[in-house]
Amino acid sequence: MILNSLSTNNAAVCPSGPMPAVLTFAPQFVMIERLNYCPSTHGDRYRSVGTASLSSPISLTNAGMRASRIVTPVILAHALLCLSSCTKQSGGVIDPAGTPPFLSRATASPDTIRMSTLPQSNGVLTVTVRAQVQVIRPAGSAALSGVTVGVYPAGTTTPLLTSSLHDDGISPDSVAGDGFYSALLQFTILRSASGFLVLRFNAADALGLQSNAVETALLLSRPSHLPVLSNLVAPDTVTVPVNGADTLQVSIRVTDVDGQADVSQVYFLSLDSSNPTQKFIMNNDGSAPGSVPGDSTYALTLRVNDSPTVRKTYRFAFQAANSLGDTTASLIHRITIR
Repeated sequence: MILNSLSTNNAAVCPSGPMPAVLTFAPQFVMIERLNYCPSTHGDRYRSVGTASLSSPISLTNAGMRASRIVTPVILAHALLCLSSCTKQSGGVIDPAGTPPFLSRATASPDTIRMSTLPQSNGVLTVTVRAQVQVIRPAGSAALSGVTVGVYPAGTTTPLLTSSLHDDGISPDSVAGDGFYSALLQFTILRSASGFLVLRFNAADALGLQSNAVETALLLSRPSHLPVLSNLVAPDTVTVPVNGADTLQVSIRVTDVDGQADVSQVYFLSLDSSNPTQKFIMNNDGSAPGSVPGDSTYALTLRVNDSPTVRKTYRFAFQAANSLGDTTASLIHRITIR
């Protein structure tokens, strides 16, 4: 694009009439736009916004930006196409990727609960806790679409509960619009589920951008109550036929003040066998006479085969463990194989 000539009138006082300013370009037609009409200080200034090819030069004036010759429809169409491609300039910063919300200061109140203080029914406890998190929205970020919290047993990925949090000043939230989102969580657990729970917070905005995840811990504490062993049913003597075999069934009742779910294992050891530390696991599967699956009676049936060394008296040590891994003292019973 070659500038052939440029003339402007730089009078000290702006006249009332149009100020002629002629730009002549060849061989292209340059669309121009006035930025400052009064030339008293800086003169008329123009900038290019599009071009259209011409077979000969064309001149433009300030007076309505009129062309001194008629441009063909084809040239005008091309010029309009150039103008339509212009975009509005903005002085702001445009972030097409967006900035997600940021979470901090997650809390659970209270953060420690004694399970003995919780309401319960049949070994099922109801836990109530207030959850809160601060949400920081960077300037110019999109509106929030939701803030949520999940309650997870430590080391698991399946929540006991998922809930939305709000910043509306309605209890349990304290102040509306202060950036702190709150929720009152209520869920049930078994008495055996003592230990740590994890509260995991997340947020998302209207663009679908996800925040960072923050966590806080909730401790459910209780004293360790050992299971109680009772009602052992086992024979004193078992007769094994020569070259034959016989069966014996043993059962025992095991209870726990923290609920049957707190009983994690019931077993016995054969202290006079070749492997005195082997655990023979007993189950409350309803196999014992008069019992039903899931009750407090644990049983196991053994097969005793004839051998040169099988005939003697054995000590069986019955034990049970709770969910904390604490084990009862042994209940010893002797059985003689004949």
